Amino acid sequence: MPAGAGQSGLTLWARGGGSARATTGAFTTGLLCLLPAAFVEGGVLPAAGDPALTAGALLFLGTVPTLLAYRWYFAGLAAVPGTTASVLVLLEPATAALIAVAFLGEPLTPGLLAGSALLLAAIAALARESG
Repeated sequence: MPAGAGQSGLTLWARGGGSARATTGAFTTGLLCLLPAAFVEGGVLPAAGDPALTAGALLFLGTVPTLLAYRWYFAGLAAVPGTTASVLVLLEPATAALIAVAFLGEPLTPGLLAGSALLLAAIAALARESG
């Protein structure tokens, strides 16, 4: 529930104040929540291997596929009507679950099926309301 509430609040924040502010807020919050745990576990960078290569990989992953993707995601949500944004937000976890089952070997559990069915029912209800 807290994750869903946080995602909903973040989506509303992005629609009201722009994708840059929402992305910065989300990443800062995530950093502040996860950094203490990282240091308890031994730091952010691994002890073995090339630290410069690892830091470069982390910088790339944090910037290109994460930061830019979120900026574009929030910009897209701000550019469409509220109902369409709601449908897009609901499709995200169902799509992630489908990709995990199809490409990553995740098991297709009853909980996953029930959750996906619930999301698709919510999307259908939103489509019925707006159409």
